[in-house]
Amino acid sequence: MDEQDKVWEAIYGVARQVATRANRTHRGLVPTDDLYQHLSLWALEHWHKIEQWQGEESLKFKLRKTFYNEAQKYVAKERARHSRAPISDTFYYTHEVLHELLRDVWSHVGWTDTPDMSNEYISHTSKPSEGGNRLALLSDVAAGLSRLNTNDRELLRLRYASGGMEFAPLAESLGTTEEAVRKRVKRALNKLQDRLGGEAPVWRGRRRVRSNAEARAEIRNQEEQE
Repeated sequence: MDEQDKVWEAIYGVARQVATRANRTHRGLVPTDDLYQHLSLWALEHWHKIEQWQGEESLKFKLRKTFYNEAQKYVAKERARHSRAPISDTFYYTHEVLHELLRDVWSHVGWTDTPDMSNEYISHTSKPSEGGNRLALLSDVAAGLSRLNTNDRELLRLRYASGGMEFAPLAESLGTTEEAVRKRVKRALNKLQDRLGGEAPVWRGRRRVRSNAEARAEIRNQEEQE
């Protein structure tokens, strides 16, 4: 096997891994094979970029990061095509979003006492951190946390609840290294993303706040009527 064959073996291997994860994260919205073919085609069309990465120890890391971003774009386009909603309506649960929400989700007094806004309408300029949008996000994250195993849920609670803990004292309290606890937190966040399906509750200008389940049911009904 020559050097180029080894590179393509790495490309196909990473593409399959990313396609499988994206399919699971988005609950089968796009078939794994479709994602795999899209990523493989991207590699063929952007071979000049991959050539620049060859010989670098970070080749697989760059492929994984690039393929992940491309998979998210592809899923967003497919979701927009199925739902007939603009791609701008799609809002993913990134680690950055989870960092912000996990600081508040543990204190139920702060957000479960918020008035029921299921029949309120959110203005087009409303941000995910405001009003009913934020309540929907917190509710979704709380439900996702309940589906994690006890160890991962407790780790995230220690990291974020009541002001949270920095990695150094958290590692000391768990009797491990700071690097190890960073990896454990990242894995727990990835699992939480998977439980959430990758997307936040859907809304648009003047659209009632809905849960993921309601949004998916509506899309299925539209498809069945076509």
